Amino acid sequence: MIRIFGIKYDGLIKKGDNLAKITIESLRRNGVEVENRDVVTLTHVAVSKALGYTIRLSEVKPSPLAVALADRLRKPPEEVEIILRESREIVRLSGGRIITRNRGGIVCANSGIDLSNVDGGLSMAFQPRNPDRVARKIRKQFLDENVEVGVIITDSFERPFRMGQVNMAIGCAGVAPIRDLRGKTDLFGYVLRFKQMAIVDELAAASELVTGSSSEGFIGALVKGYQYDFSDDGVKSILRSRKTDLFL
Repeated sequence: MIRIFGIKYDGLIKKGDNLAKITIESLRRNGVEVENRDVVTLTHVAVSKALGYTIRLSEVKPSPLAVALADRLRKPPEEVEIILRESREIVRLSGGRIITRNRGGIVCANSGIDLSNVDGGLSMAFQPRNPDRVARKIRKQFLDENVEVGVIITDSFERPFRMGQVNMAIGCAGVAPIRDLRGKTDLFGYVLRFKQMAIVDELAAASELVTGSSSEGFIGALVKGYQYDFSDDGVKSILRSRKTDLFL
C-alpha cells in the first residue's frame, strides 16, 4: 500500500537550511518517521531558497531585449530579464509566457522561474541549473542522518493539448526515473513494445495531491510503500532532444 504524507513546515526556508533535517523533524512532529526506501519529493522553490537561488527584482537591470519582450508580453522587464538569464533558448512566445529551454535543459514556461511562495512578489526563485546533482546532494544529507531515501525535486508544468498544470520531476537521485516494460506481456500475452513508465513524474504528480501549491505551507511529500529501482541516472537521462521532441 502506498501512503503519501505532506511535509508541513511552518518556518521560512532560508539559504543554508538542511532540507533533510527539516523534513525528518517536521514529519516526526506529526508522528511520521522517514525510513529506508521511502521517497522524498521537494518543491523546487524550497530547494532553491535553501540553496540561495533567488534574486530580488529591484536588483535586476533589464536588457534592451528584456524591455522589448516585456512590452509585448505585458510583464515586468525585470522578470523577463531573469527568465532570459536562466534560458538556453527561446522556444516560442505565447499567451504572455516565454517558452524556453532553461539552463537545466528543461522546456517550460518562463524558464521555470517562480514568484509564488518566495517573499510576496519581491523576489523570484529559479530552478537549479543542475537539478540532478542537487538531488544527489540532498540525498547525501539524508544518508548523513542514517536514512536512505530516493529524492525527487519537483515543479509544476503545463502540458501540450491540456488545460492546467501537473507536478513533474526536474531532478532526482536514488530512484530510477523510468520503469521499462518493453518486452513484458499483457494479460493476453501481447508483447509490449513502447511502454515506459515515467516513475519520477508519476510520484511527483501524486505528491501534489497532498502538498497543494499555493498557501498550504508544504515543502514536499514523503512517499511510503512504493517499490522502486535504485538509479542515479537522473531526470536528465529522460529529457527528449530537440530531434525527438514531439511538440517542438
